[in-house]
Amino acid sequence: MRAQVKIYLTAFKNALATRMAYRIDLFVSAFIMLVFELIIPLVTFLIYSSGAGFPGWKFHEVFLIQAVFLLSKGITFPFFAGIVWNTITQIREGTYDLLLIKPRNILFMTLLTGIDIEDLGKLLGGIAIFIFAVSQVPDPGVLNWLAFVLLFVCSIIVFISFSFIMAASGFKWVGNFRVYEIFEALTSFAMYPMSIFSEGVQILITACIPLALMGFFPASLILGKPLDWLFMSLASCVFFLVFSIFFWYRMLRSYTSAGG
Repeated sequence: MRAQVKIYLTAFKNALATRMAYRIDLFVSAFIMLVFELIIPLVTFLIYSSGAGFPGWKFHEVFLIQAVFLLSKGITFPFFAGIVWNTITQIREGTYDLLLIKPRNILFMTLLTGIDIEDLGKLLGGIAIFIFAVSQVPDPGVLNWLAFVLLFVCSIIVFISFSFIMAASGFKWVGNFRVYEIFEALTSFAMYPMSIFSEGVQILITACIPLALMGFFPASLILGKPLDWLFMSLASCVFFLVFSIFFWYRMLRSYTSAGG
């Protein structure tokens, strides 16, 4: 494990040094990434400013859900989620072989290519929004904070699982960058209170795909809201991770080294 961490840190330093060669481009790209992520919180603010809102939820409570989601996304995308774009690109160009011949686990080597420095803008924005959102609610206490950390880790796991699945699809459907649009459409459910959805949708985003763990459950823990179906969602999170890894290795068999 120590060797893997050392290799990852070296890869991160190399990726950062590479992007810092064009600093203006890096800063502009990171800023654009940040602005894009702020669209939904801004829309939520406008909704509540107009006198409307989600039944049973105040603005700062909904904002906290979105803050948790953006913080989790901000951690996942710079350090892991670049695996999607880079893997699909390498498969299309037929250069993925360079990873296959390396004397390390292929999934780990692919993760090393998933470092995306531009997405650090998402992380900085997520941290700022989360700090502001937490400052608007009562302190939940030490035990609740510890439980929040556990749920937040689960949130990151769900994001990583999505990344594995999206990257794996590139082995079969070469050049399929549309997976990002599917991902954004699905995860949009995680940015709103679960109670506003029908019972069928609630079951879908807890038991089938643990989307509620990406924002709703961690925020609800801080807010002292009911955590119905939490354990079902945690079990789904474990299954989703195992399935994503299995799916990745299964789809790897479809790689033909021919490009696209």
